[in-house]
Amino acid sequence: MSSFTLTPVERGIMRCKHTEKLKPEDVQALAKFFEDYNGKLLVDLTGADPAECTKNIKNFRPMMPLTAVFGADISTETVEIPDSYYEKEVKIFKTESEALDWLRNQ
Repeated sequence: MSSFTLTPVERGIMRCKHTEKLKPEDVQALAKFFEDYNGKLLVDLTGADPAECTKNIKNFRPMMPLTAVFGADISTETVEIPDSYYEKEVKIFKTESEALDWLRNQ
């Protein structure tokens, strides 16, 4: 079983729900998803370990689509990368409502 789920929220927005620690095959699957996906992403980290989330977001950040993250107490510095690598904006929010509002307006 995968340690994350991908489900549609509405047209052009997918939800990635983190459910448990990422396994190597999950890392590969997420990397492939990021490579292929052109829409907006809502990342739900509710109940996940903030330290693991921080590590994974830092690793995936350069390939992430336009993304709103919520549900874990992680620093906004986690998603900051040098401008030379900047492709899509990734922001961290306190609530799902704030995250969805931002995505809808992008």
